[in-house]
Amino acid sequence: MPLILIPFGVFFACCCAQFFLWRVRRAMVERHPDVWREISGKAWFIDKAVSRFAWKRRDKGLNDPDLTRKVKELKIFGVVTFSAWLVYAVMLVTGLGLP
Repeated sequence: MPLILIPFGVFFACCCAQFFLWRVRRAMVERHPDVWREISGKAWFIDKAVSRFAWKRRDKGLNDPDLTRKVKELKIFGVVTFSAWLVYAVMLVTGLGLP
């Protein structure tokens, strides 16, 4: 596998993570507008507010299995995205990605 594909994999993972953030945000707006107003009113960046909501597991208190499933998917893909960035950073620092 050519090592040049790693940055493209990182970009793809970030794009997919945005899709998962959008799904959680949409579910919150539709089914829990009061919680959505609370977290979005305090946030400077909406995606950061949704990420913080997911990582702090505030979805558990809402008793919404569909939202909890979407938050789990977001967290799993967040770990995959972070791992891809980490591999890319290690390759840049160590020079493994150079021909």
